[in-house]
Amino acid sequence: MAQAPSALNPRRASTGRPAVLAWLRMMRVTQHIGKAWSDLLREHQLSPAQFNVIATVGGQPGLTQRDLSQKLLVTQGNTSQLLLHLDQRQLIERRPVGKEKLLHLTPTGQALFDALVPAHEDWLVRRFGTLTAEEQKQLAQLMQRLERAQR
Repeated sequence: MAQAPSALNPRRASTGRPAVLAWLRMMRVTQHIGKAWSDLLREHQLSPAQFNVIATVGGQPGLTQRDLSQKLLVTQGNTSQLLLHLDQRQLIERRPVGKEKLLHLTPTGQALFDALVPAHEDWLVRRFGTLTAEEQKQLAQLMQRLERAQR
């Protein structure tokens, strides 16, 4: 696991280092794509986090709130707020099964999932169209290695 930067390190900053440049580019691309996607979601009165809930529950119906929090990498409190908003819009429902309440999309939520998820996939394909299919595979593999190293 990587160590946190040391406040006692006297070395001066240098953005010419490959890792720093890669991180800066990754952050810029993520910010540009994230902002553009947020703008599109606004037309559906959804935040990116709310879309993530709909996409996750739509793709894996029957999750518990705890499971959803773990998949989204957010706190259960944050998940509660997201679910409250989506429940108020009648996009998601909690179905009791034994002692658990399992999350499912309502018919309205399912219709939104059916419209937005394929549109999101197509939108991402267009965004990444600058790269060849092989380059996209390589990027995905490299990002996976980086992701695993952060755990």
